[in-house]
Amino acid sequence: MILLIAESGNTIKNVMYDTFAISSLITAIGSWLLAFFVYGKKRGDITAKSFFIMCLSVGVWAICLYMRVIATEKSIAFFWTRLLYIGSILIPVSILQFVLDLLNLRNKNRKILYIAYGFVLLFTPFIFTNLFIRDIAPKLSFRFWDVPGPLYPLFTLYYNICVFYSGLILVREHKIAAGYKKNQIRYAIAALIIGVIGGSTTFLPVFNIPVFPYGNYLVVIYIFIFAYAILKYRLMDIRLAVTRTGIFVAVYALTLGFPFWIGYHTKSWVWATSFMAGLATIGPIVHRMLQRKAENILLARQKRYQRALLNAGKGMVREHDLNRLLKLISYVIKAAVRIEFVAAFMKENDEDRYDLRVARGLGSLPDDFTISGDHFLVETLKKKKGPLLYEEVNTPMDGALGKAIHLIIPSFINDKLLAFIVLGEKKDKTFYTEEDIGVFKILSHQASLAIENCMFVDETKEAQAKLFQAEKLASIGGMADGVAHQMKNRLNHFSIASGEMQFEIADFKKNHQNFVDENPDLQKTFDYLTKIAESLLTNVKRTNAIIQGILNYARVEEKDTFFGEFSMREIIDLSIELLQIKHEIGDFPLEVEIECSDMIYGVKAQIMEAIYNVLDNCYEAVVDKMQHHLSDEERDAFVPMIHFIMMQSHNLTVIGISDNGIGIKEEDSRKVFAPFFTTKSSYKSGSGIGMYVVKRMVEENHKGKIVFESEHMIGTKFVIELPRKKIS
Repeated sequence: MILLIAESGNTIKNVMYDTFAISSLITAIGSWLLAFFVYGKKRGDITAKSFFIMCLSVGVWAICLYMRVIATEKSIAFFWTRLLYIGSILIPVSILQFVLDLLNLRNKNRKILYIAYGFVLLFTPFIFTNLFIRDIAPKLSFRFWDVPGPLYPLFTLYYNICVFYSGLILVREHKIAAGYKKNQIRYAIAALIIGVIGGSTTFLPVFNIPVFPYGNYLVVIYIFIFAYAILKYRLMDIRLAVTRTGIFVAVYALTLGFPFWIGYHTKSWVWATSFMAGLATIGPIVHRMLQRKAENILLARQKRYQRALLNAGKGMVREHDLNRLLKLISYVIKAAVRIEFVAAFMKENDEDRYDLRVARGLGSLPDDFTISGDHFLVETLKKKKGPLLYEEVNTPMDGALGKAIHLIIPSFINDKLLAFIVLGEKKDKTFYTEEDIGVFKILSHQASLAIENCMFVDETKEAQAKLFQAEKLASIGGMADGVAHQMKNRLNHFSIASGEMQFEIADFKKNHQNFVDENPDLQKTFDYLTKIAESLLTNVKRTNAIIQGILNYARVEEKDTFFGEFSMREIIDLSIELLQIKHEIGDFPLEVEIECSDMIYGVKAQIMEAIYNVLDNCYEAVVDKMQHHLSDEERDAFVPMIHFIMMQSHNLTVIGISDNGIGIKEEDSRKVFAPFFTTKSSYKSGSGIGMYVVKRMVEENHKGKIVFESEHMIGTKFVIELPRKKIS
């Protein structure tokens, strides 16, 4: 080939001519294939539709250009010349429409788009007249090229205005865009520049400017770049893309071009082939070396923070406190990558929600900011199981956070989404690259292991605490047995002494009745001592009952610390007995309604403590209302009431406990289950730990649920739901 080109200028022209024809055909086929491919991938997307129209227009222009180039008769060539301008007229307006749709600006620029389409309607009738294309004639190495008519300069002006305005919009939006969108616009600008250069070289010969239309090669490239910008969310940094392309073109242009130049000037294929063989050997090596050096310069900061993230990930497993771990991860990411904000969300135990645990750079957010487990963002993370660019999921959550989200990093263990970290925009306005996402994937795996490790440590501590509590209860039960034994020994002595006293008085009166009758004062003394003895015996019996009640509550038998079935009526009786002792009352105002079997499934000791605490709170709420919030008349008419109801369904036991006490104020309702919170009046002290313990026993240990509804000065109702089946 080198010898042929060197020997004949005519051969060079023929090669150029044929190459131009082939490039036109490739442009037409490539444009149409890309049109259908993108539309198939993004069916229903308005940008894909605009791209489809643009590609069809380019394809019509290119295929007609190809048909004109290969035509040998002037009449046929003239027909294809006029026909190709149908595509040419549509290209600029389709570019404008595509740019507006890409940037979601069509509605704001609808009038301008209508005007552009108006010019299409204006020019179309004149395509097949001499006012547009007057004739075709030989130009450059081509047999036929356009001879413009009077309207052709106006068409050229329309073409340039549409393309220039499209570029102006892209540049303007690039200034205010950020992250992925900014990079996408950069690709669009680069594609538009390449397309303008490629298309303009086919216009210049029309005005007798001696430029061979080599730019025809670039038309299909600009179409491909547009397609890449539409389909790919994770676009390569445009600087890196241009640099890599430039290095590739420079190296291989030298590798292939220099032997061509040698062969042309030396007329020797031996020298040309020798140089080509040598350069082809070192070309790839030089290409890789230059590319590596260019990437190190362009991505220096990015590589630094990526190394910092990887090093930080290695040290995460040494942290055993979950909150400190999340703070550490957030701090490292924000400081190393230099981003606007970081927010860490963590799954809340067995509940189907993710709570905001750490927020840096977001200002003030509600303490209870959560995302439900059925939120489509969470569903998407579970489905994808990897980092998620915000552009991939159109969610309004960034509005709640106050700033735009640019990347979401999930942490999984065995397909279970433990946590996810939301990242804002980088402060230098660059986007998250493929390399960034790869590093964050590694960091995500390390964070998952560290989080699981923290959870294991927390569970171990909790298990140890429960074991300690169980041992403490068992020891208290043992102590109670010992103390009760000692107290019962004393009570037994008091009982015997009282009985002996009564026996002695009765025996004396029996043997000396006359003497007693003659001494009334002695009779009074005996009567008084008899009453004392009876009082002692009565109190001994009552004290013995109290001790037995405390023993029944405090004694934790081994079987009571495991799940099993037991009687709810027994729990109620024990609780009432202890409440009567605590509040020194004879009757407890409780109505019990059990509309099913009284057998319940759970840990007996824990259920008894939960029922006791709720009943105790209800009673104190009733007393508080009666003693501190009612007038004398209202107090006389007030009837204390506590109602207990139990029902069962197929898989649930539902317990309702209600009262007509003081109720709970609306502002306090969110704190009822918080530790150390109490609303009890000063007449009874309250630690504020009772309902917190109840909630943990019901929801954590029994996988049940406790809720309440209350109205101040009306009353409160607690509802406890417990599973009837075995809890794994």
